[in-house]
Amino acid sequence: MKRVVLPAGCAAVIAGLLCSTALAAAGPLTPARAYDITATRPLAAEAQVPSVLAYWLGGDGRALATATPYGLRTKVTARPASQGGAAADGKPGGVRPADPKPGPDRKPGSGGKPDGVHTAQNTNPAPTSKNVNLPRTTGKVFFLGSDDKPYWCSGTSIQATHRNLVATAGHCAFDTDNGGAPMRNWIFIPGYLPGTIPFGVYVGKQAFTHHDFATYRDLDRDYAFVTVYNGLAPQPSRGPGRIRLADGGPLADGVGGQGLAYNQKIGRRTVIVGPSGPSVQGMTFPAQDPSIQADELIGLRSSRTADGSSWLIGYRKANRLGYLNGITITMSGAAAVSPYFDGELHDVYAAARRVESGPVPSGSVREGGNEINIR
Repeated sequence: MKRVVLPAGCAAVIAGLLCSTALAAAGPLTPARAYDITATRPLAAEAQVPSVLAYWLGGDGRALATATPYGLRTKVTARPASQGGAAADGKPGGVRPADPKPGPDRKPGSGGKPDGVHTAQNTNPAPTSKNVNLPRTTGKVFFLGSDDKPYWCSGTSIQATHRNLVATAGHCAFDTDNGGAPMRNWIFIPGYLPGTIPFGVYVGKQAFTHHDFATYRDLDRDYAFVTVYNGLAPQPSRGPGRIRLADGGPLADGVGGQGLAYNQKIGRRTVIVGPSGPSVQGMTFPAQDPSIQADELIGLRSSRTADGSSWLIGYRKANRLGYLNGITITMSGAAAVSPYFDGELHDVYAAARRVESGPVPSGSVREGGNEINIR
């Protein structure tokens, strides 16, 4: 931890003790620590979900098709750390991955619906992924930037108490161009390919990141965990502007969830997985960029990977599950760069994993020129 930020009135409190005044003001989501580790932002209330869906699915998914890759606005020139660098702040730990939950109408990982569910008006056959080994946990997060243009990053379904959590880069959920405000119209589509939504659309409810990233744009903490509502699978509909959706259940019920590992030894064999292009493998190394005070990074030599791509250790091809141990935040030369996952990352994850989201209420809503029917 490079800085400890104590709330006003708590300057004299020594590390390890609690400031009761600050905790009372901070609310129930703030960890019981002498400093605030977790920063949270609401993304969409239940009543706002139809509007978010109308934006992305209206016009036969035009906004999805025109979204472009989002990149970190800060240039990073990371070099292998000659001294110091990322280090564990406690004992190594991990959370086991979650398998999908098969049901009477669900193949494992199908989100309750057959593969190849299309966008609202698309009736063409579902395309086949060129990367047949892509985990079903991997997909794209879509959102509106501060310039009102649609963008995407990579995202990953991760194990959580309510099976409703997505991991991505912090700058893919918090708008660093707009004072750390949450990205608008945030959704996750696992397995997304142009023209098809195989496992449903998951609208973001609440985003969690580290206080130092939300406040100082500290790239050593550039990660986010986002709780999502139950998946909504587009159904065939008659007539333009009519969008029919069916509840597909919690995210990890349909696609599973990767595990999480933290305070791990640097230098482990790691697989980087993203929604476009083949996965890459290699050994991680400690990295730093002193010019921006980023000294707790890790790198892996790689071809270009999308921001938000997952770094997995202990990955098994048989079930395509492993342990998330990094997230691509940018490329620096021929290396992908990620924050080091330490105990403070686990604190942020622990706050996010306890938050419920649940289904979106059924009903019909008119939104602009669209009629949204949820059942």
